Amino acid sequence: MSQVVCPHCGGSPKGEPWDLTDRLFRTTAKRFLVQRCGSCALRFLAPVPPFSELAGYYPKTYWTGPSDRAEGKGLHGRLTELYRRTMLFDHARFVRRVASEQRKKGLAMRWLDIGCGDGSVLETVGVRPCVGLDSSRDALRQVLARGIPAVQGWVTQAPLREGAFSIVSMFHVLEHVDDPVEFLRGAGRLLAKGGSLVVQVPNARSLQAFLLGKYWSGYDVPRHLIHFTPRHLRETAERAGFHVVRQTQLSVRDNPTTLVNSVFPRLYPLARAAEPSFLRDVTYLGLTLLAIPPTFLGALCGFGATVMIEARRAGD
Repeated sequence: MSQVVCPHCGGSPKGEPWDLTDRLFRTTAKRFLVQRCGSCALRFLAPVPPFSELAGYYPKTYWTGPSDRAEGKGLHGRLTELYRRTMLFDHARFVRRVASEQRKKGLAMRWLDIGCGDGSVLETVGVRPCVGLDSSRDALRQVLARGIPAVQGWVTQAPLREGAFSIVSMFHVLEHVDDPVEFLRGAGRLLAKGGSLVVQVPNARSLQAFLLGKYWSGYDVPRHLIHFTPRHLRETAERAGFHVVRQTQLSVRDNPTTLVNSVFPRLYPLARAAEPSFLRDVTYLGLTLLAIPPTFLGALCGFGATVMIEARRAGD
């Protein structure tokens, strides 16, 4: 086995690694090691499985969720969509603020969402024109069903013109890539001069992560490869040629559900899509609502379960 080094600073792991398996989606019984760097304290998955193996740990519903919305089916689909739109409040406020400031500066508006999933963020935020980018055909089918343009591909392979977008966003994407600096550089090439990069990741310096340890669902083994703290995210952005201009840890969608998924992983709706249960759905919703006040307070105190930044290229 080759020597394990930290993907952030090149340091060596310290202490015993966590021996974890897929608690959330239960795609495999295989064990994976989460290391902790002795130099910069970053937690990261190592060794990383081959790409062909990693792909098998992403069930269809990971990107898309239930297909009711895209296919116009039933009350459950409409209620699910209402829930999503309501819970995306913080995402919408953050991106709309960026867009509003750009319009005041006279910057031509165009938004690209990398890893757009089913397009619920694009539709809810409502900034236009916009484009979704994802590697999943099933996800893109749902985005197109919303009447939103979408392209299949990835940052390094997308058929998109350089400098074409004033906003490039990625919500819960960066933790899935093994070279986040190069990934952000690729995203930066798609930004127009003066444009903004919006990135959200789980916060490994959160109160939840501290209290729950290896059982915190933000680690999401084996899909999450790098576990950022706000400092690690800022330094990664800086190495890619950006500077952070705004940060928030508020996320009414992600912070409460991360806590519920940590304690009750079997209730997570997307992980049991093949076994729908109205009772479990109601229970999950109730627990999520109960989790909103404490996770909101944790975010206000600087220990939220997610961190979202706006960054601009140095010199812009």
